[in-house]
Amino acid sequence: MRILIIGMGNVGLMHGWVLSEGGVDVTHVVRKGSRTRHSASVPMDVMDFRRDPATCYEAVYRPRVMDEIRPGDRYDLVMAATNHLQVVDAVRQYRNRVPDAHFLIFCANWNGPAQIDAILPRRRYLWGYSVFSGARGRDDVLYANIQKIYRIGEVDGKNTERLQRIVETFSRAGIAPEIKENMIEWLWVHQAINAGLLGTIYARREFPSKDTPMDFWILCVRAVKDALKILAARGVDYGKYPDTKVFLIENDGEAAALLRRGILGVPHYERIRDHSHLDSNPDEMRRFYLDVLETGEALRVDMPHLASLRPLI
Repeated sequence: MRILIIGMGNVGLMHGWVLSEGGVDVTHVVRKGSRTRHSASVPMDVMDFRRDPATCYEAVYRPRVMDEIRPGDRYDLVMAATNHLQVVDAVRQYRNRVPDAHFLIFCANWNGPAQIDAILPRRRYLWGYSVFSGARGRDDVLYANIQKIYRIGEVDGKNTERLQRIVETFSRAGIAPEIKENMIEWLWVHQAINAGLLGTIYARREFPSKDTPMDFWILCVRAVKDALKILAARGVDYGKYPDTKVFLIENDGEAAALLRRGILGVPHYERIRDHSHLDSNPDEMRRFYLDVLETGEALRVDMPHLASLRPLI
């Protein structure tokens, strides 16, 4: 399978690297005239969870970069690994340049697939989401936390031949799928949780540590619980998703203690705090919060804790 990755963002670079290391034919496409600027090698500081135990090492990614798609270039899959604010424009730009390729939309979604449906038939796309994390440091090194899974699913939940082809290709890189029966709904649940967590982080101007007071964690829990009410107003049975388990605990203090333990106990938490999307994509991170809040306002959901964060963001 020949894969074309749109852009040179962190998510695209990390997946391009692991797929290339697995022997997959990967090309990155960038804006016309910018190929020279993006063709340099990418130094990486890797924490690799595909190995047990996780292993840290240095690597260098030498991506193949193009700034135009030529007639006759053929790709089987286009990965739109942009942030969700840019994905519609990215798909629109390349849909006709690679007319025989399928698209893997590899980003968040809060408003449903209608915008993509308007420019691309569903027979040409499916949706995924990365759990890799990382960002460039001031030393220009990409600090990459490579996980052993990713999320993927057809919009209609079917198990298709193209889904299986992608799964087989990604398996060459040592990463396995969590196939979602309702990928778009799962993305909504994921974003609702992030709205409460990221909203609290931005409002408090701190990335939590072991010294962060418990009132921070309690506010996180209460903000997420407000966001879950928005999902319910949308008709989502959020209780069936394991991601929401801690937020279903009635006692906020107990839920906050478990949330704190879970987040601070992540082996690569310090790396996430020091090199995160909060710094590299602040507009997108704030939009995660605002999308959810504005939907709650439109649906007239009572969300005092989530809404209290807005003046501070």
